[in-house]
Amino acid sequence: MKEYTYIATRKDGTQIRGTKEANNTNEVAKELHDKGLVIISIEESLGLDFSKFSSIQIGGISLKDRMIIVKQLATMLGAGLPLIQALDVLVQQTKTKVTKDELIGVYKDVEGGLTLSKAFQKNSKIFDTLQVNLIAAGEKSGNLVEILAQIAVAMEKGYNLRSKIRGAMIYPAIIFIAMIGVIIVMIVFMIPAVQKLYDDLGIKELPAITQFFVSISNFVSSPGGLIITILTIISIIIALRSYYSSQGGKEVIDKLLLKMPIIGRLIDYSQIVELTRLLSMLLMSGLSIIDSIKTVSTALSNFHYKQAMDQAGIDVSKGVPLAVSLSKSDVIPLMLIKMIAIGEGTGTLDKMLKEMSQFYETELNSLADNLTKLMEPVILLVFGVMAGLLAVAIYSPIYSITSI
Repeated sequence: MKEYTYIATRKDGTQIRGTKEANNTNEVAKELHDKGLVIISIEESLGLDFSKFSSIQIGGISLKDRMIIVKQLATMLGAGLPLIQALDVLVQQTKTKVTKDELIGVYKDVEGGLTLSKAFQKNSKIFDTLQVNLIAAGEKSGNLVEILAQIAVAMEKGYNLRSKIRGAMIYPAIIFIAMIGVIIVMIVFMIPAVQKLYDDLGIKELPAITQFFVSISNFVSSPGGLIITILTIISIIIALRSYYSSQGGKEVIDKLLLKMPIIGRLIDYSQIVELTRLLSMLLMSGLSIIDSIKTVSTALSNFHYKQAMDQAGIDVSKGVPLAVSLSKSDVIPLMLIKMIAIGEGTGTLDKMLKEMSQFYETELNSLADNLTKLMEPVILLVFGVMAGLLAVAIYSPIYSITSI
């Protein structure tokens, strides 16, 4: 027989730890279940408690972990497993402390009589407000498993898209960092060497652009100048974050982001995909159109798309068609507005939104796939301009001598 270390909780929430001898973990689990305990973990004793290291989790619950939870929950419920047992399985197999604590809270609340949506609303690190509303709608309509499956699909698509964009941004990020590094090396080391060379040649008056870079080099190279530079950069970052947290600042910056080449299109498509996909899911779940619009608004990150949906919620509550309200916004594409109008006219708005979501998702994936190629000209242009300015600054004094 082997010795196993276990951690479990009683129904009152008290956590207990102990060891038991058994042939396998199933025997330990059965004995603990018979005692009415909720199992947190069962580990074979190896002399050292490595479980503490596996339970470490920095930050909140990742999108990947949340996606796994909802997929497994949908699968177990779809297979006919009772809800409380499905939650118990999730608790047992989860290793990270933050996730486990949340799931234990959900388990206790459901066991205490709360609905699944209320339990997830109370333990809010796993699902956001929109997903909780979807689960609540699924409970009311009796299609909880289908709603959970849809949430899982939406999460998976979001996760795959983020991974794709991050992967595509690695190359531009490396080039940008390398470019900054080269510029710093040239300003800190090369410019002073060139200045000394020109001093030895007797050149006292440097061209304006050369003198500009020499002044920057002298300032950054001094201890006081370096401290001031670092503090200035930190202050600018803090100021921008503070400005962006205000409504006026978010409105301006989000507008500028939408106007940026490539990045603007990426934001446009991602917001439209979120808008259409979530609105379609909410309408299909049985939620009213006004409540669906308000819920979608909370999920959108860009100020101008959120504002368009907020206004749509107000207008639709007064009897204005959704397409008419969205036509007032300058960020919603005309094609989407026309398709929404057709959906409203034929009573198939939810299906029309789903089709539009799939269309824009294809466009978004195509853009993400070609992101590196699209950004290469911009990177080369920026790098070329910076290299050209430095070249002119370094060599223009020589040309001024030869022209005398």
